Amino acid sequence: SPDLSARIEKPGDCGGNPGPERALACGYGTINVIAPSPGDAAEVWVGTDDGLVWLTRDGTRSWQRVTPPGVPAWAKIASIDLVAARPGTAYVAVDNHRQDDVRPYAFVTHDYGASWAAIGANLPAGHYLSVVRADPERAGLLYAGTELGVQVSDDDGAHWQPLGAGLPPVWVHDLLVKDRDLVAATVGRALWVLDDLTPLRQRGALAGPRLYHPAPAWRLRVNQNRDTPFTRETPLGQNPPTGAVIDYVLPAAARAPVELEIRDAGGALVRRFTSADAPEEGPEPYFERAWLPHPRRLEASAGAHRFVWDLRYPPPRALAYEWSIAASPAEGTQLTPGGALVLPGEYRLTLTVDGRRLEAPLAVVADPRVPVPAAELAGALDFWRALTADLDAVWRAYAEIGAVRSALADRRAALAHAPSGAALAARVAALDARLAPLAAAAVEAQPGLGFAGEALAAIVTDVEGADRAPTGAQREAAETLRRAAAAAIAQWHALAATELPSLNRALATARLPAVRVPDAAHLKAAEPPEGDDLP
Repeated sequence: SPDLSARIEKPGDCGGNPGPERALACGYGTINVIAPSPGDAAEVWVGTDDGLVWLTRDGTRSWQRVTPPGVPAWAKIASIDLVAARPGTAYVAVDNHRQDDVRPYAFVTHDYGASWAAIGANLPAGHYLSVVRADPERAGLLYAGTELGVQVSDDDGAHWQPLGAGLPPVWVHDLLVKDRDLVAATVGRALWVLDDLTPLRQRGALAGPRLYHPAPAWRLRVNQNRDTPFTRETPLGQNPPTGAVIDYVLPAAARAPVELEIRDAGGALVRRFTSADAPEEGPEPYFERAWLPHPRRLEASAGAHRFVWDLRYPPPRALAYEWSIAASPAEGTQLTPGGALVLPGEYRLTLTVDGRRLEAPLAVVADPRVPVPAAELAGALDFWRALTADLDAVWRAYAEIGAVRSALADRRAALAHAPSGAALAARVAALDARLAPLAAAAVEAQPGLGFAGEALAAIVTDVEGADRAPTGAQREAAETLRRAAAAAIAQWHALAATELPSLNRALATARLPAVRVPDAAHLKAAEPPEGDDLP
């Protein structure tokens, strides 16, 4: 290019400390911004720090001066942003605070600089501007970096409003829209990232509840810094939420519980959440409670809400859960055994608010760092499902045995005060004695018995924690445990079918209630007693 400053052939006296007009004439300006067009290799825009904007559309063979009217002399062209989908459109931010002028200057052209419109009038007065960036996906959605933070406009700069989201009041010198995130470079306060611009890209006038179409969700595993968690005092960055980020807006508080259903491409239910769900509970932690995972729940109050689904199936029913030793301050500590990650693919969200159903698609994308064949992931999920079915059968048998043993204890207490109840109390005690080893075997392997729920849970945790096909050793161990559990469950069912009816007839003669196995809806398994070792 030629000299793109405002130098003139014979500027006259350029010594001393010239004012802005003489400085321009003396060629003190420098190029501050070079903006190649993302859609045309022959188009380049240039901005100088002496208030000039230049354009070439023929690969630098010729240049046009296209400075917006109203740019003060010696003001700095701070940024030029171009939009690939809108040829001829350019957004210019002008910073003139070097001359004690802290007004925000911003301009837009849609015809290659033939005409300009000022778009900075609604920006906060008295705070100079460093950058304006256009959203590449939604026309008219703009982000501005000012002396005191970020502003956003969804009407091409006609109106602006603050975009705080936890960002401190700090000079934002540059902005970058990367995929679905907004990255802010600040002066002295590090890099900041606003995760997931989906709600901004889809927002508009509300005629009722709205479920935004979520961005694709990466199938990632939580970064838990396994085995040696960082202390909370360690200075660390914060990752975006792990899972699918689901945003919705309720203009008014819902009258009934809000419900979210997630189904796979075949229509099968994967997960269901409601705003009435009780908080998830686990065993008493052996560590500071600050390391517990943050509670998550659907909100039913008026306003904008964000719910993060961890891309997992519901955790299996197990006799006991343990807190993992792996943890991070942001994600907390995981509970094991947990639910398996869903497979990459297409899913469907349904948000129900006071009878109104709102639907949106969700794409789950494989972690590109873990190149695992889809068949292996599907095989691991099938294996996990089979294991959790076995684990559930053990849980149910353990809960049934526990309910019966509790009832037997009540009958023994009643018989202790009944005349001629010694013989019947002995029968009750004998049945309880036969059930006690079965209850113990449901948790840990016992000589000659099956169940071994803890061992099954350990394999479930191993399978859930890896993106690969199950190993031969895992399959062999699972089959051994499955056969042992099935045999023990059959033994329990035989006792329930033969011993309980006979005992209940005797209890009826003694005018005592029968001992019955609760149905599935009323089962509740007591947690097994803990051992001496912490997990």
